[in-house]
Amino acid sequence: MTQARIFITGGAGFIGRWIAKQCLNRSYDVAVYDNFCAGTPENIAEFASDIDVFEDDILDRAAVQQAMSTFQPTHVFHMAAHHFIPFCNENPDETLRVNVEGTNIVLDVAAQHGVTTAVVASSGAIYPSVDDLISEDLPHEPVDVYGLSKLLTENVCEHVARTTDLQVVAARLFNTYGAYETNPHLIPHIIESLHAGPVVPLGNIHTKRDYIYAEDVAELLIAAAMADLTDRKNGYAVTNVGTGVEYSAEDIIDILRELTGIDITIRQRANRKRSVDKLHQRADTTRLLALTGIRAQHRLEEGLSKLLTHEKLPVIA
Repeated sequence: MTQARIFITGGAGFIGRWIAKQCLNRSYDVAVYDNFCAGTPENIAEFASDIDVFEDDILDRAAVQQAMSTFQPTHVFHMAAHHFIPFCNENPDETLRVNVEGTNIVLDVAAQHGVTTAVVASSGAIYPSVDDLISEDLPHEPVDVYGLSKLLTENVCEHVARTTDLQVVAARLFNTYGAYETNPHLIPHIIESLHAGPVVPLGNIHTKRDYIYAEDVAELLIAAAMADLTDRKNGYAVTNVGTGVEYSAEDIIDILRELTGIDITIRQRANRKRSVDKLHQRADTTRLLALTGIRAQHRLEEGLSKLLTHEKLPVIA
C-alpha cells in the first residue's frame, strides 16, 4: 500500500494541528497549508520540523495548485474556514467566500492531483433545534450564515464527488473542545475567565450542545479518511461527528467546580446572549460508527481534566 501523504488546510488551527499530530504518530507524511489567520506557528511548533508547511490562502488557487503539486498528497483534510459565529455574522460575504469558494478550490485542485479521499469539515449548525438525537437525514435548517456556508459547502462536496474520481466525506462536526482552540467559543471563554478569577460571565446557560474532545475528532476524521467509500453513491459520505450526549453551560460549570475545587460564580450578561440560538443539539452517531468503526473515547469530565492540565489550572478530582 502507498504511504499515506496527508495535506491539511488549516493545519495550524485547532482541529488541524491534532490531525497533523496523530497522522505523524501513524508515520504518515504530513503537509500543513495555512495562512495563519486563526492558526499559529506555535500550535505546530512541537512537530514543525517533521512536516512540510505552506503559508498561503485557500482562495489563492495558484498557491493551492503549487502546494499540492509539490507535496503530492494522497488524502486531504479541509479544515480551513471561518467558524466563529459572531465573526461570521458580522462578515457574511467573507464567510461565504472562504467557506464555500475556498472549499471548491481545494477540492477541485485535489481532484486534479489524483487525491484519493478528502475529508471536509461541515457542521451540526446546518440542523434545526430538536429534542431528540439528530440524524444525518434530518432536514437542513441553518439559523445563521455560518450554518448556511456549511450547507453550501456540502453541496460543493457532493458535486465534486459526483463529477470526479475524488471520494469526499462531509464531517458534520458538533462542538469540539480541547487544547489549542483558536476562537473564544464557550469552553475556551470559561477557561480564560478562570485564569482571571472565579467569576465567569455567560449568556444563555441552559442551551445544550454535544461536546466532543479534539483528539477524538482527529481520530475519527482520520478513520473516515481511510474508510472504503467504493460502495457509497458517487463516493460521497456524510456523517455526524459527536458523542450523542449534550450539556448546558451550567452543566459544564458544575463539572469544572468538581474538577478544580474552585467555587465558580456565573454572571449572566445580556451582551453575551445570541439573538438566535438553539435549545438542543445532540448527534446520532450510528452512521459515524458504521463508517469509522470507532467512537469518541473521552467523556466530558476526562476531556476537561486534560484541558485544565494543559492550561495549568488546578485539577483535584
